[in-house]
Amino acid sequence: MVSYIDARTNLRGITNVAVIWLLVIFSAVFLGLRVYCKLARRRSLWWDDAFAIAAWIFLTTSVVFITICMMLGFGLHIHQIPKENFAPMGIMSNIVGFFSILGVALSKTSFAATLLRLTDGWTKRFVWFILITANTSHFFSALFIWVRCNPVAKAWDPLLPGTCWPFSVTVKYGIFVGAWATFCDFALALLPWRILMRFHMYRREKVGVAIAMSMGVIAGITSIIKCTTLHLFQSEDFTYDASLLVICGSVEVACTIMAASIPTLRSLFISTERPPRMPSLQFNISPPTTANLSHPWMESNERIDDRSDKSILGRQASSNRAAAPTDKSTSGHHIERHDSGAGALVYELKPVRNANG
Repeated sequence: MVSYIDARTNLRGITNVAVIWLLVIFSAVFLGLRVYCKLARRRSLWWDDAFAIAAWIFLTTSVVFITICMMLGFGLHIHQIPKENFAPMGIMSNIVGFFSILGVALSKTSFAATLLRLTDGWTKRFVWFILITANTSHFFSALFIWVRCNPVAKAWDPLLPGTCWPFSVTVKYGIFVGAWATFCDFALALLPWRILMRFHMYRREKVGVAIAMSMGVIAGITSIIKCTTLHLFQSEDFTYDASLLVICGSVEVACTIMAASIPTLRSLFISTERPPRMPSLQFNISPPTTANLSHPWMESNERIDDRSDKSILGRQASSNRAAAPTDKSTSGHHIERHDSGAGALVYELKPVRNANG
C-alpha cells in the first residue's frame, strides 16, 4: 500500500511539476493554433502534424506520471520516502523516461517532416539521415529502460534479487544519444536559413520566420544540459537530484513542438496584424513594331500575395495571365513604370513613337 506525500512538504517536487505543466500548456497552444490554421484554410493535416500531435500526447503522458511520482515523494531526499513507495515510483519513473524519450524522437520527426516538404537534392537526403538516425538511437534508448535487468521487474524495484547492467553503460549510451540529438537540433534549426532564402518573401519576413523556426536551438541547448545531468542516474539520492533531468526532457519536447508549428502559424500572425494587401499589377509592354504601331498590346499579370504559409511550404501561387483589352485610351500609347522614391511604383501612359521617330 503506497503512502502519498503531503505536497506542502515537497516544495522541490511541486516546483518541477508546475514548470513542466506550463510547458505542456504552451506547446498545446502552439499545436492547437497550428491545427486550427490548417483546418480554417480547408487544408488537410499531414504527417508532420500527426507526429507533432503524437509527441504532445507522449509529453503529456510523461508529465502525468511525473505528477504521480511527485505525490509519491519524487523531489524529496530518498530517506524521506516510505519504502513501500519505491516499487510504484520506480515503474512510473520508467514510464516517464520511456514516453519522454519517444516524445523527443517524435517531435524531431515532426520538424524534420516539415523540412522535407521544403527541401530537395542533398538537403532532403541529409534531413532523411537525421530523421532515421535520431529515431533509431532514441528507440534503443527507450527500450534499454525495460531490458537492462534480469528479472525485468528489478528495473523498477531495486529491492528484488537479480542483476542489472552497470549504470555506466546506460549513462554512456544516454550521453551518446543526447550528443547526437544536440547535433540534430542545431542542424534542423539552421536548415531553415538556407531554405527560406530561396522563397519570394520580404527580407525582413524571411529573417523573422527563420529565427522563429530556429527555436530548435533551445532544444539543442536543453539537450546539452541534459547530457551533463545524466550522471545523476548513478546518484544515491536520485529522487532529489534528478529534478533538472526531468525538466530538461520536457523542455526539449515542448520547444521542438513549438518550433515545428511556426511555419503554419505565420499565416495567422500576418492576417491578424496586417490588413490585406491590394493586388499589384505588373505590365509587360511589347516594343513598338510596324505591325503594332497603331495597336500596341500589353500583358497584365495580377498577383495577390496571400502571405499565407503556402510561400513557406513551397506552394507558389499561380498567376493568371490574360491579354488586357485595348481601348481608345491606350491605343497608340505605352506604359512606363517609375519608382517614385517613396517605395511606390508610378505608371505613366506615353504615346508610342512612329517608325520615323
